[in-house]
Amino acid sequence: MHENKDKLILICAVPRRELNKVKEISRKIDPRSFIIITNSREVLGLGFRKEYGI
Repeated sequence: MHENKDKLILICAVPRRELNKVKEISRKIDPRSFIIITNSREVLGLGFRKEYGI
């Protein structure tokens, strides 16, 4: 990130059961990629909790 070049960053939320698939896809696309895994209390939006009219 210190090279002053644009980088592509993907942020996604997936159920725990799909995490291994995300890791597999990431490695196929870019073997040098890295993944940060963290727990979330709540995810709103299409495919997740239906609140706030979403």
